[in-house]
Amino acid sequence: MGAQTDLDIGLARQLLVQANEHWQQTSTRTIAQWAASLLLLRVSWLVIYRLYFHPLAKYPGPLFWRITILPSLYYAWTGDRHLVVDKLHRKYGTPSRPDLLYSPTHFIKGKAMRMEPNLVSICTPNAIKSKRLDFLLARQRSLQNLTAMYGPGTKFEKAMFYTRGPKEKQLLVNLASTTDKTVHARKRRIISHAMSESAIRSYEPTILNKIELFCKNLSDANTFGGTYKNMSRWFSYLTYDIMGQLTFSQSYDMLTKDDHHFIQPLIDSYQHSQVILGTEPKLDQWGLAPLLLLKIMAENKKFRQYVDHQVNSRIALEKAGRGPADIFKLLLEHKDKETGESMDFKELSDEAVVLIIAASDTTGTALSGLFFYLARYPECYNKLKEEIRSQFSSAEDISGGPRLLACKYMRACVEEALRMSPGVPGFLTREAPQGASIDGYYFAPQVQVAIPTWTMHRNPEVYPEPQIFKPERWMVDSDIELQKLRSSYYPFSMGTRGCIGKNMAYHTIYLTIARLVYQFEIESRDELPLEFHVKDHFAAGSKDGPYLKFTRRRGA
Repeated sequence: MGAQTDLDIGLARQLLVQANEHWQQTSTRTIAQWAASLLLLRVSWLVIYRLYFHPLAKYPGPLFWRITILPSLYYAWTGDRHLVVDKLHRKYGTPSRPDLLYSPTHFIKGKAMRMEPNLVSICTPNAIKSKRLDFLLARQRSLQNLTAMYGPGTKFEKAMFYTRGPKEKQLLVNLASTTDKTVHARKRRIISHAMSESAIRSYEPTILNKIELFCKNLSDANTFGGTYKNMSRWFSYLTYDIMGQLTFSQSYDMLTKDDHHFIQPLIDSYQHSQVILGTEPKLDQWGLAPLLLLKIMAENKKFRQYVDHQVNSRIALEKAGRGPADIFKLLLEHKDKETGESMDFKELSDEAVVLIIAASDTTGTALSGLFFYLARYPECYNKLKEEIRSQFSSAEDISGGPRLLACKYMRACVEEALRMSPGVPGFLTREAPQGASIDGYYFAPQVQVAIPTWTMHRNPEVYPEPQIFKPERWMVDSDIELQKLRSSYYPFSMGTRGCIGKNMAYHTIYLTIARLVYQFEIESRDELPLEFHVKDHFAAGSKDGPYLKFTRRRGA
């Protein structure tokens, strides 16, 4: 009897265990099924919402791009987004509007295209309207309530691309990235003293000294690169040396030594990280960036360490009583009007980031692009030579002032190079906190809008044969024609958020071109393609070439 009872108990236990295991398996399977169903329901609803109910649902674009940010993120990573968006604008987008009198507003089929679930790319001069177009637009009653993205009094401000999350948690806050208009105005007032006309004139001896060294080394086959120089690198050496001397009173000697050459790829990687993380801030917020972007984020860290070192070195000079009157001194001496406090180290370091990048890398891009096209179109170089060499009697005779500015063909070459090789080929993203309209299209609050610079600068109705380098297009007598050319042109952005160093960049570019063209003949190592290729790393990245040989002309 006892044995039978034990057997019954054992059997009952076994049945209970099996029943429990079956229940657990069934329960786990059921939970997994419910979770999968809920996930599928969530994804389905998200797709339906983005395609049919989102504030941007009416805007056309590739299906996958309207549903998810992944295509935009992928091309941000490859650096080809500006080229892909240019092609897509010619396939998708809102149709032309015949009621608009100013034809460049509908120069291509895709004037407005949805390229992310919450981002529209728009191609219209009215979005970048400046005072130059006021007299034209005033005739158009339909545009009286026009809001420009970059013009004065705009309702738009910098978008989450810059903050990468809540504004109060923004990591990088400097003149270029801050979304707070009050903070931006304060920072701009400080730096504006360093970019005044008188300040730029005072920098000229330093700039000319660096250009003279640059010219000396270009024709020397024993310097970096041998006989044919990689001009993307050499122009970066030049502009970085100028920046270092004027900003930090540091002689980096990029033109003669390679100790600091490592900084160029670090700058490129840093900017690349900004465009990737700006496109999808969750990569940063969820801690995925160091895992998915291992190399880029490691170089990002090295760049910030380098910047911090430059700032510490400059602060040490100031504390030792040997701080020179350079651009960074304006930041070190600044006192907040309300608190009387100086900038802390983080703020100084954040400002140093934009000073290093904007003062060196973007100017180098313009010069690299220009000499690419001058080498590809020798007839343009010959015409430029004739103008410069007839205007000045020697290289030393070339300096800033009316005589240099009187070189109209040189200035036209620069404008054309900036059109074809803009420092920022991609987007300067904006949003309107209260909502706003552009050309009759309403954009709800928090919706992001961007103008693709690469595409706008290749508007075929404004710039016939836009892929051809034609400086003559800028040498027009009609004010109306000139305004039309400038209506789609913004290499330095516009309005209060436009590049504060614009005049400084032009001054450096003019001096460099004039002295180079006066002294040298150029020869390309390679047969050059139709266009100067760059990557969209926010600023133009991964630049290479042209590889040029500089031969000093007789008597120069």
